[in-house]
Amino acid sequence: MALLAFGSLFIYLYISSSLFFDIVHFFLHQWSASPYKALRWLSQCHQFHHLYYNRSLNFNPRYRRPNAWIALPLEMVCLCAGALVGWLLLLPLAMLTARDLPSKPLTVNIAVHLIRTSVVIYMNGQDSNHVFYETVPKDPGWLFVGPQFHALHHVYPERYMGSVVRIFDWIAGTAYSLKHRNVVITGGSGAFGAAMIRRLQAEGVRSIRKLKFGEDWTHENFGQVEKLFSNEGLEEEADILILAHGTKGMDAMDANCHTTIRLVQLFLEQHAHPEPKRGILKKHPRKKKTLPEIWYVGSEIELHPAIGGGPELHRYCASKRAFLPYARALYDDPRLVYRHIVPAAFQSPMGRAIVSADWAAGVAMWWIRRGAQYVPVTYTGMAYLNFFKFVFWVRPSLNLIKGDKNMDGAFRFS
Repeated sequence: MALLAFGSLFIYLYISSSLFFDIVHFFLHQWSASPYKALRWLSQCHQFHHLYYNRSLNFNPRYRRPNAWIALPLEMVCLCAGALVGWLLLLPLAMLTARDLPSKPLTVNIAVHLIRTSVVIYMNGQDSNHVFYETVPKDPGWLFVGPQFHALHHVYPERYMGSVVRIFDWIAGTAYSLKHRNVVITGGSGAFGAAMIRRLQAEGVRSIRKLKFGEDWTHENFGQVEKLFSNEGLEEEADILILAHGTKGMDAMDANCHTTIRLVQLFLEQHAHPEPKRGILKKHPRKKKTLPEIWYVGSEIELHPAIGGGPELHRYCASKRAFLPYARALYDDPRLVYRHIVPAAFQSPMGRAIVSADWAAGVAMWWIRRGAQYVPVTYTGMAYLNFFKFVFWVRPSLNLIKGDKNMDGAFRFS
């Protein structure tokens, strides 16, 4: 058969085998509580893999043999079965076109899975997707699964199911986990912030701390926030900072841009973990396996002109657009995961709209569960177009986020 036809069929079968395994993989984790003994046994066979490469992303030699001779062969059988299922799904098409379906790509696919599994067993299970991380680095991919994505599956075994591609995680919404995360949110009493808090609680976060303007910070005074992020005001280090506050008032530029940048700086300084000064004792948070995250609630006004909206809307537009270069720099920053949430207008004290804040929060969480870092929350379609502006047009302001360290080891921002 022609090389192009062979290659296309081989790739199709390889992807179908991985998707079949991803589905089985998902259920292997669900079956640990199954009433059926056989399903619990299969789940236990797979658990040897997680006991070997554990939540701390360390290799436990005690489980090296069960991983090699039980868990990995089970994975190989699922992959080979998935290739066969993919091949069988093509049979009706072959019959309709009166052509014979070649079996050679299927044979080569199965051979590849056999050889790969044998090599991984020989390497004691320490292949390219199973490496030690003190903290899992920022995941550079969006379609294919790399070691960062798979490491997160071992930190959160009920999520991040993909083996080669992330299609199953996109469909099932398993490309992200909020379980046991500590969240700090601004604007938590507002329409969107309150709706987001309800969604976060449903996702199983450990704690949510609301920062209130006028109590925790003002445009001129961040003393309480500095104290909070120095770990004197939190039982455990914050994992996620959500910036959901906003205004169309006279202080729009301060609220939506300048003080937002300062809050980000203080949050990042917390995660720099500077050494204590001589003679001063300070508790150090434990090193976490996941990167800190910042979620910023923007607006579709980042793209469309504020025509006929009056001074309030123009102030709001200018403040949101002023933050974009800084947001774009955060988007690329390897020290954190930045999510840029871009909603269309929703019902709030800031104005009337055709959708509720709860709808907007629900759509935002739908995208985030699928791993989105740019999060369009739209019924107009404008947020989709804004993606191209945000990624390809907005120039990151490196002067705003240098990440240099000063003499005390803390990050300095200008």
